[in-house]
Amino acid sequence: MYQVDFYNEVSGLATFVIEGENYSEDGESAVVPVAVLKRTDVDSVPYNFDIEICESQSDEAIVISIPAHFRRIGKREFYVRYEELVTRKYWDSAVGLKLFMETKKSIIEERSGEIGDISLEHYDDDGAYICLQYSTNIIADSLENLLMDIEQLYGEIAGATDIALGSPFQQIGDCEKESEFTIKILLPLFRKLGFVNVKYNHGNKEFGKDVTFARRTEFDEYEYYGVQVKYGDVSGGVNGDINELIMQAKDAFAMPFYDVYSRNKVRISKVIIAISGKFTSNAVEKIIEGIQDYPLKNNLIFLDGEKIKSLMSRYSRF
Repeated sequence: MYQVDFYNEVSGLATFVIEGENYSEDGESAVVPVAVLKRTDVDSVPYNFDIEICESQSDEAIVISIPAHFRRIGKREFYVRYEELVTRKYWDSAVGLKLFMETKKSIIEERSGEIGDISLEHYDDDGAYICLQYSTNIIADSLENLLMDIEQLYGEIAGATDIALGSPFQQIGDCEKESEFTIKILLPLFRKLGFVNVKYNHGNKEFGKDVTFARRTEFDEYEYYGVQVKYGDVSGGVNGDINELIMQAKDAFAMPFYDVYSRNKVRISKVIIAISGKFTSNAVEKIIEGIQDYPLKNNLIFLDGEKIKSLMSRYSRF
């Protein structure tokens, strides 16, 4: 792991050096590429020092894809601030910038009230630019995990905004990979459907569960769901795909998982298989028949792209 070398003068932090490269120009903050941060030891990052994330950095330009800064405020706790500054001059979408940004602002306010994991810091429209700032606190044991959580939250807010606006924004077909489909489509949708404790496992399956969430039942108890996510079609003619899904579904039911919200080990009541494409060639029937236990069969839910689009349409505001 990379170590951060820094020297704290009376006037403030004078240097912020990783592998011989100084990333601080003002002695008070630094702009550091994602690839460098992922290989940096979290314990060597100084407290209360502003770090801005970028994709790449050169003498010609700094490329930023997620407008986020973070500060280490505890041993494993980070304050994260997102700052979006958009100009009308270069906005060419079919939906006006004001509508888009005000919708995103309302999504943040709703999530702040419903979940409480995010705060609206600032919103200003001066006629030429719109500035939106929001923040969160994240617990992470490595900078790589911190960066994944930062990206996930940003993607969820963007996805929820797109769902609210509907076409011409983010659609299932616009997603290029499974993680994007999960973060921008499924996670905001599950939250909109009223589920709580929605957690994405960043591609590392927890015994067949890419996503977990819960709902409070009529009996005032929590019922837990696990989701297997697949990008593209699932064909009943491809035995490898079918067998993998069957084994993952069995594992999801059989193996408990640690719910970070309740701090208990819990078991899945229902398994959802969510795909961006279509189930073809009797794929659903083959998966159901591959699971011998009837109670488990009755607790399988299948969501294909068309069903997901139908659910998304419920929350389109326009």
